[in-house]
Amino acid sequence: MKKMLSTDELICHMKEKGIQFNIVDESAAKDFLTYNNYYMKLAAFRTNYEKVDNKYLNLEFAYLQELSTIDMRLRYIIINMCLDIEHYIKVTLLNKVKDKEDGYQLVRKFVTKNERVLRNIYRHKASEYSHGLIENYYPFFPIWVFVELISFGDLTYLCEFYKKMYGEEIIDNKFMNQVRDLRNASAHSNCLTNKLQEKITGAPDKRILDFVKQLDCVGRSSLLNNMSRSFMYNFVVLLYVYDRAVTSEGVKKNRYRELNELVNVRMLKNKTYFEKNNVIKTQYKFIIFNLFFRSEERRVGKECRSRWSPYH
Repeated sequence: MKKMLSTDELICHMKEKGIQFNIVDESAAKDFLTYNNYYMKLAAFRTNYEKVDNKYLNLEFAYLQELSTIDMRLRYIIINMCLDIEHYIKVTLLNKVKDKEDGYQLVRKFVTKNERVLRNIYRHKASEYSHGLIENYYPFFPIWVFVELISFGDLTYLCEFYKKMYGEEIIDNKFMNQVRDLRNASAHSNCLTNKLQEKITGAPDKRILDFVKQLDCVGRSSLLNNMSRSFMYNFVVLLYVYDRAVTSEGVKKNRYRELNELVNVRMLKNKTYFEKNNVIKTQYKFIIFNLFFRSEERRVGKECRSRWSPYH
């Protein structure tokens, strides 16, 4: 069994793997690993770099530090986007149900076929934030209480059940697994951009490809290459679902502004770090085109093409 390495031992290990300390020196790196982050989280991003003879090429500690910071900020925005999606799914579902029934029938039939959901709710009866609702209504929940107590995954199952019962779609369930996975990864502080070269299983969905094609500013080869990458595909799926699920233009505008600030300002703070990394540069440029389209002004076409490219 391997023992836990000290910070000094970790820095020696990184040097043995070819990680350099020319921008951030070893003393500053030791402080960062002691007070700001830990090795497992930081080292995860090394997989975005080429390795020869068991040593990484052109990899500075500073690059890992920068990637971990950007990933953290991206996770914060993504979790908020997922919470927005969850909220507006509930809004849409409640508005649909009130025109169909008293708010109890759908839940009663749903839990009859999914008793597990009731058991999961009961496990939280001691929660400071939900025990009142559970004590007052269990097990006969009205829909407006039920949606406050179930998980994101069960909410999507409920929407699918509603579709079968009433013939109306609340949200396209085909893409909700990707949204759920991004939501859970962000909530648990898992790295999102540490495997940018990893590919999806199967082919990208035509609706997602069409969603990107409408920008008219991404070439076919770039489209197919980037949409075959796991994180990039999942991120564009999130944009697609967000654009359709969130009904408040004000909420959308504010969230897209946060994304634009991250991409156009924070990600460019140390852009020279990544000039030799084609994987990072290529996917960054692809994000630029997508996020500009989602911006407040919804710019497309030639304006999107002519925009300054941060990496030459």
